[in-house]
Amino acid sequence: MSQKQRNVNKKVTHTHMRISLQNYGELGKLKERLNIRSRDAVLSVLLNEYMTSEDYPEATIENVMENQTPIILTGIPGSGKTTFLRDRLIPTLNSGLFLIDPHNEYPILEKINLGEFFSLNFKRANRKIRLVPSSNVDVSKSEADSVFRHLIMFQKELADWAVIVEEGHRFAESPFLKSLLAEARKHMRKIIIVSHQVEPYSGLGLILKVSTFLNSSNIKNKTG
Repeated sequence: MSQKQRNVNKKVTHTHMRISLQNYGELGKLKERLNIRSRDAVLSVLLNEYMTSEDYPEATIENVMENQTPIILTGIPGSGKTTFLRDRLIPTLNSGLFLIDPHNEYPILEKINLGEFFSLNFKRANRKIRLVPSSNVDVSKSEADSVFRHLIMFQKELADWAVIVEEGHRFAESPFLKSLLAEARKHMRKIIIVSHQVEPYSGLGLILKVSTFLNSSNIKNKTG
């Protein structure tokens, strides 16, 4: 087989296209603001947002807190998931709140360590608290598993508590989190998993979407 034939048989995965310098620069700005690896990946994110914008209902305070059904809050990076929770939903909660905060994005909440979490009295549902796990991903998964196991043990005391797990895609393989979700509607005020990947949580809750990514003000102020 000639070199030309081999080249023809190779699978084509990239192509060249013309793009204005202005748009090339704007893609670069989005790449930095959203911490995405390349301009091509930015385009993938934008196309995914456009093509799936109608897949799931838009999240509102009302439909998130309507009943005890677990919520999977999704949306691409930068869509405003964290902003929605931190600035809109959490201030309205009249229950206790425990939040796993891997990126330390909720300074409005009291910060506790793992030891303080294990000594919590869940019968006193008058606190809004957060745990910032280790920056080491593997260690944070182990810490989260211990948290989920503990919540399962005390689930009958969680009727007046809401639980929010940020970076839910990081913990998607945890059997303890899935067990907690499966039982949450029986015992817990609300559990919300924040994840841009919904497949691991299929059938475990109502999927709602924050889709304000293409709003210019949201692009200028990266959140969620």
